[in-house]
Amino acid sequence: MEVNMDKKYEEDLENFCDHGDIGDDWCGEDVLQAILTWIKSNIECDDPILDIGCGNAYIIFQLYHQGFVNVTGIDKSPVAIKLATEISHQECVKVKLEVCDVMGSVPSDTAQSPLNKKYRLILDKGLYDSYATAVSTVYTKAKQEQFRETYLKNMHELLMPGGILLVATCGHTETYLKQTIGQRGHFKVREVLPTPSFEFGGKKGHNVTVVAFQK
Repeated sequence: MEVNMDKKYEEDLENFCDHGDIGDDWCGEDVLQAILTWIKSNIECDDPILDIGCGNAYIIFQLYHQGFVNVTGIDKSPVAIKLATEISHQECVKVKLEVCDVMGSVPSDTAQSPLNKKYRLILDKGLYDSYATAVSTVYTKAKQEQFRETYLKNMHELLMPGGILLVATCGHTETYLKQTIGQRGHFKVREVLPTPSFEFGGKKGHNVTVVAFQK
């Protein structure tokens, strides 16, 4: 069943307005720090960065505070962007936040849309998970395939030559990402980021997998 993200963001917005709590990040602080460390080592501070499905935009604000000045966050949920905007005022952060569906038309018919620009880095922290989980639960294999084709086409279109697609997932393995995004999407694996691991039944794994793909 597809999660009603608007309802979740409404609850987060109410909680923020009442208590100043920006909410949790699903991937955890250790993974966030691994992502931020990688970005600081591989992306210039003035490079254009796009966070797709930004939610409360927590990682965008962290990037801004660490000197990144050309960051855009988009989410198809108006409530998510309202929440992120309210937090940005409190954090004194100047970033672009906009209601926008990256699974729509790229380039966009709207002249000033973020989907009409090119980016050095696209950050996907859970969007691939949320769509892939929803379509695999509700739709046919044909619909799943359509999602993947649209996702790969749009990511390729939005990236500059040599640009990076950084994908964090808690629902798919490193092998799966390499097959579905790397091989099929004509991206090459730039790096697999180190994230906390666990061992169960003699096998090792990761709660969250993060892979940097290069166009």
